Amino acid sequence: MIRGNRKRAVFPATPSQHQEIRLSPLDLPMFFFHYIRKGLLYQTSPENFSSQVDLLAQKLSQLLVKFYPLAGRFKTSPSDGAVYIDCNDSGVDFIEATAGDLSIADVTTAEVTQSVEQLFALNGAVNLDGHRLPLLVVQVTQLKDGISVCCTVNHAVADGISFWHFFNSWAHLCRTNGNEIPNNPIHDRCLVNPGGSVIKLGLDPDGNIPRLCPPPLRIKFFHFSAHTIRCLKDRANRDSPVVISSFQALCGHVWRAVTRARGLGPDEPTTFRLPANCRPRFVPPLPNFYFGNAIQAIWTTATVRELNSLPLSFAAGLLNAMIVGLRDQVIRERIDMWEKEPTVNRLDKLEKNSVMMGSSPRFEMYDNDFGWGRPVTVRSGMANYFDGKVSAYPGKEGGGSVDLEICLLPHFMNALETDLDFISSL
Repeated sequence: MIRGNRKRAVFPATPSQHQEIRLSPLDLPMFFFHYIRKGLLYQTSPENFSSQVDLLAQKLSQLLVKFYPLAGRFKTSPSDGAVYIDCNDSGVDFIEATAGDLSIADVTTAEVTQSVEQLFALNGAVNLDGHRLPLLVVQVTQLKDGISVCCTVNHAVADGISFWHFFNSWAHLCRTNGNEIPNNPIHDRCLVNPGGSVIKLGLDPDGNIPRLCPPPLRIKFFHFSAHTIRCLKDRANRDSPVVISSFQALCGHVWRAVTRARGLGPDEPTTFRLPANCRPRFVPPLPNFYFGNAIQAIWTTATVRELNSLPLSFAAGLLNAMIVGLRDQVIRERIDMWEKEPTVNRLDKLEKNSVMMGSSPRFEMYDNDFGWGRPVTVRSGMANYFDGKVSAYPGKEGGGSVDLEICLLPHFMNALETDLDFISSL
């Protein structure tokens, strides 16, 4: 159990420009989603905890000079109804906690337990709450044999790429004990939609906000070695007219396995969704270190009969087509359509029988050395979880290995664990 919580505010080391940043059409649909909640665990000596916390807080203060939107709050303009990040240096919450009876082994089990949730702050917070809550909360927890560094970041401020850019930069400052980071974030959100109209969503941050309340789920990590993924890729390309990537093959494999586990009727549709990075797809491309949301959801649908009766190349080919089809013109047309009829996305309104992939094995997670060595593992707080949510992480050993965190209703997870085609691929 967590004991001895101590919360303090951390502010940018030097005042920011106190400017307002208007949220873009790729930020605003995120308001009813939960905050991003990701953290890393490290094997360290408990007696070093105090000095580790001091270093983290000091370097976080320096980093907020570069990532100053995270120290602000949302503000809805009374004049035009637009939502802005008020970069007012209100600061971020920094929580120092102790869980001396909790070991790294307790947290790194394949089956995700409630012990993981103790390491994160703001359980249940949705992004619209950023009008009153910090846009970033850090919780550093002393474990029996290590330390966890967990961040809760408003998803309307940052996507996964931006989140890990922040985390990577923080680790760099601590490891080098320096003042500069390799790549400064770019905060110009007009780059997403130059000349875009002002969007008024008419949401009341103090009103009745829809919140995702899923039924009890089982959440479990499954490890796919680099060899296994090469085999899946070879299998998917065996009779495919297009070149299937490793990740497309893995996604197709999981889509089929979850669909079998659900025991659906042959004519029922099932949908696979994932958030695609739009930065390289814009013309001209967005900078790699654009800080904000630059993702769009893409999806494809097939019947259960098609997934079950056709080879892996069919499912992977559908995923390939949806990814290849997301180009600059499509992205901008979707933004234009959204501006005409703006809506806020809701996970409880997804298609029935859907599978949704989140995160990415391309994110630099195991390179985050704060000066104590590489992390032991990565874990997520309970956020945006529902039946069919899958999150991808790089395997600790690298080389193309992948860990998948899969969330399913208990009876579906039980079926997945006994699916021979799926289990034999691990």
